[in-house]
Amino acid sequence: MNTATFFTFCREAASALLFPSQYSIVNSLLLIFFGLGIFLVATYLFTLCRFYATRGPKSRFAGSEPPTVPYWIPFVGSALSMVTDPHKFFMETLVKRPDKGPMTMRLGPIRMYLIMGADNIQSVFRYSRQLSFEFMQLRIAEKVKGLPAHDAQQLGADDSGTGSAPLSNITENGRIWHKLHAIYLKNLTEKKAVDFLTDKFVSEFSKQLQSVPWQYETMGLLGFLQKYQFNASTTTLVGPRILDFSPQFVNNFWDYDAAFMTLMQGMPRFMRRGGWAARDRCLEATKEWLAAATENSGRSNITPDDDPDWDENFGHRLVRERNAALLNYGISFDGRAAMHMGLIWAINANAIPMTAYMLIEMVRNPSLLQRIRSEVQTAMVPGKESSSALAVDIEKLSSLPLLNSVYNECLRLRSSIPISRRLRVDVEIDGYTLKANNFILAPSWVSHINEDVWAHSGHPASEFWAERFLEKKSRKVKLGDYCPYGGGNVICPGRFFAKHEILAAVALVVTFYDMEFVRYSKLDGAPSERGPGIDKAECRGIVSLDRDVVVDFRKRSILL
Repeated sequence: MNTATFFTFCREAASALLFPSQYSIVNSLLLIFFGLGIFLVATYLFTLCRFYATRGPKSRFAGSEPPTVPYWIPFVGSALSMVTDPHKFFMETLVKRPDKGPMTMRLGPIRMYLIMGADNIQSVFRYSRQLSFEFMQLRIAEKVKGLPAHDAQQLGADDSGTGSAPLSNITENGRIWHKLHAIYLKNLTEKKAVDFLTDKFVSEFSKQLQSVPWQYETMGLLGFLQKYQFNASTTTLVGPRILDFSPQFVNNFWDYDAAFMTLMQGMPRFMRRGGWAARDRCLEATKEWLAAATENSGRSNITPDDDPDWDENFGHRLVRERNAALLNYGISFDGRAAMHMGLIWAINANAIPMTAYMLIEMVRNPSLLQRIRSEVQTAMVPGKESSSALAVDIEKLSSLPLLNSVYNECLRLRSSIPISRRLRVDVEIDGYTLKANNFILAPSWVSHINEDVWAHSGHPASEFWAERFLEKKSRKVKLGDYCPYGGGNVICPGRFFAKHEILAAVALVVTFYDMEFVRYSKLDGAPSERGPGIDKAECRGIVSLDRDVVVDFRKRSILL
């Protein structure tokens, strides 16, 4: 097609769009599609040229914002790519910016800065006081957990941050985020509290494994954990009654979890009926539990001065204290139920998939499974209760080299943390000015697969290698190279208990069961040619498994 013909097509396409009655329907559609194609290509070429023109050294240290990632569709920008396959988008963007410098993304009406590279991510952590995270917590609470709008508005009124020193003029009584953060630190980071949570989980999971009604079974490994580990973890957190009130809670929970990102993105109810319905069922079950816990606590002999670590009504002290703080702040019953449901999600939707990833690697490699089993045997002790056959010396378990290497390697490959912040003020990163009231996204996964940091002879960064973290002296790893729990002043406060739960769950399963790989399967049980992958996976924490592994389970004789 020569230039004259091309412009003739463009003119005809514009005419068909403005005066469709002058053309047949077929010709009008063809010309319109051609015109739209030209428009999209022109948009991409323009934004591509602008990107390369503004990414050079002259733009740095001159008050300029980072170059904007090229896109095809005006007003939409990179939003579709981020939603449909974020990891592919990150890698394609990295090709355009091999120095890992900051970039600007247009995500519909939102302006977000993409931050990659260890040094730049560390800068984000250093700027913690100039950044806020509460906006993301509120969006998740409102869109995903069902937090009522009036409660979201009340929580959003506190812009003082989570730190000891307020970042605004909010009074101390109005600092709900600081109060909640202090509760998390007290109950999730202090050694005594973490040890209690760990012992409680080990006891509950040991009971669950003893209750399994069969000696031999062939089933999906993920499905096994989604039932038995979920029951133990949920009981540890909120007590047993939510499972008693709602026997289908576990099934509804995983349907809800599968819809998490589409709910957060605001997909309407008619487009995701199953996910919305599962969310509603989980929320109703949580409300029933909260109502009963509140009523029973009022009738029990427990007083505020007793402050037990755990009780049958609210479960762990964390939940009881958090509920009281939200109530005192004026959050409604429905709002508190939504926040509690979010806590149940946080503990299960990350720890259980990570346990599955570790066990899958062992099942796929019988030699590794045997080495891990021999190693964890040294940390297993008899249970303290008659209903709990085994307990765990968690300090010893946490120091076992191979087990911890597998844990860190699975975290490296399968955690995709969207480190998200909102800018309170302008800040400078790598010579570029990031403007106040815009957003930052630093994807941990990009750092985790950096070949320059993680590759080892014969073991590329993109592949699992059980011994990678046994080679610590051979590499220099910065904070920004490995951040599976985020960083800065809002680093995940539950990271210590999460690690203990995962390691203990792995240790108990390999001790209770012989396991033999059978085949890969889709989540509905249909055969699959591959195991879990990251294609089109969501960037939300621990990557949800898109495949399961069918395993022959056989109960072992436990000898200590």
